[in-house]
Amino acid sequence: MAEGRRGKELAGARTRPLATSFLMGFVSGVPLVVVITLVQAWLKDGGLDLTTIGLLTLVSLPYSLKVLWAPYLDYFAPLGRRRQSWLVISQACLIMSLVGLSMASPLDVPRVVLLAASVSFWSATQDIAVDAYRREDLLYHELAAGSAAYIWGYRLGMVAVAGGGLVVADRLGWAVAFRIAAGLILVGPLTLLFSPEPDVPHGPPRTIRESVAGPMKDFFSQRDPFLLLAFILFYKFGEQLIGSLNTTFFMAAGYSKIQIGLIVKAFGLAGTLAGVALSGYMVKLRGLVPCLWGFGWLQLANNACLTALWLLPAKGYWLALFITLDHLVVGAGSTVFVAFLASQTNVSYTATQYALLTSLMALPRSLLSSPSGWLVDHLGWPCFYLLGAFMTLPGLFMLRALIRRGTAGPREQASPGPAG
Repeated sequence: MAEGRRGKELAGARTRPLATSFLMGFVSGVPLVVVITLVQAWLKDGGLDLTTIGLLTLVSLPYSLKVLWAPYLDYFAPLGRRRQSWLVISQACLIMSLVGLSMASPLDVPRVVLLAASVSFWSATQDIAVDAYRREDLLYHELAAGSAAYIWGYRLGMVAVAGGGLVVADRLGWAVAFRIAAGLILVGPLTLLFSPEPDVPHGPPRTIRESVAGPMKDFFSQRDPFLLLAFILFYKFGEQLIGSLNTTFFMAAGYSKIQIGLIVKAFGLAGTLAGVALSGYMVKLRGLVPCLWGFGWLQLANNACLTALWLLPAKGYWLALFITLDHLVVGAGSTVFVAFLASQTNVSYTATQYALLTSLMALPRSLLSSPSGWLVDHLGWPCFYLLGAFMTLPGLFMLRALIRRGTAGPREQASPGPAG
């Protein structure tokens, strides 16, 4: 009897971290789409030109700079608990920023920029805390399943806002859409009610200097660190370049907001779930690095194929087909890429090193894709999407170089981390 109860407790302990990863992924996906999709469509409805909208993607720059304050989150806990402190603070600030957007006018550009930048900053801060919490909360053999649960939740949050938000905006107005997005953030604090603070044996860094220098010294002591960082920067560049204006592209191709919202919500979610499942199966079958290579080429083909949507008549079934394929490829590639990033961190320094790698991963979306509106104005939509396909090649060339040099595999762990 006692052994049976103990077995159920252990099973519950394994299930609870996966549920926590899923729900925290959902909350992390919501604010990102507010910045790159809802605000974009809101400004277009307000009459702003494409060049201005493209430049406003710079407000997502905090996603690429979060490594600058990630060590501080490791070192200082304002509410007494390392991870939960920053989760509660960032989620409260996100809710206030989103409610602020709901009361702004799209023509008041300085205010919109300030509020959107606030959403980006606190969303990036939440991501730091979520990534570190997930890494410390999961046992070593649960990391793959936990990452998949996180990505499923993340994509579900993105689809809920990208699809449902546009439908709500079309029917009830943009203010209601932003307030509903703020309400979705409440999933985060509710999740913490049944998710205890992870027990970290080695404890927090003793000084702020230790929390900065230790992870960086460890990371740059490995072979080819700069080639690895360049690969992480460029692997998803083509996808992020065109993805920054996907909603505007669909609207320009003749689709209504309600069509885009409903189709993204239904077919985008189905494609994402299929992509995550496919990547998990393929990694088990072929290995992580071969899947990075294969899904990279699929990413290139997907970017080029989206050009056809501009040439075809604006029928719902065409949009459904292309959105399904796009989300399948992006979901599969993102799952493999996140697993690769985790394999390149030392479990003793996961928070800061993971922030460094994900900051680089997000840099093309926020900084290098800022002239996307200008490129569309000068090249047109078809050539812009072909350019996105072409810009996938540098990342593939760098991956090939890492494979040839034997540095694309998982890192050797210099010291046991909390998950060990």
